[in-house]
Amino acid sequence: MTSRADRARVLADVAERVALLNEFRSDDFQDSVTRLVNGARERWRDAQGDLPRWGSDPTFDALNGLAEAADSSPIAVRDAAARALAAAEGVRVAH
Repeated sequence: MTSRADRARVLADVAERVALLNEFRSDDFQDSVTRLVNGARERWRDAQGDLPRWGSDPTFDALNGLAEAADSSPIAVRDAAARALAAAEGVRVAH
């Protein structure tokens, strides 16, 4: 598993990319967000290959929240990206 700080950086990067995609939505917006999130999720796998359970890791929850919001309004996606950035920042500040 990647370190918490590395996962926080990945989360911040994905959130920033999703926010940018959200500003200039294309027909494949949802697919693009899903691909970004699914690729990033691999950083949260433990040694056994398992992902964290919902509620056990706020950064993982925020990452998944980006994918869940992708089929919502641009405002909902903006809010999910802001939550993800805040979660990532919380990890960076804590270290």
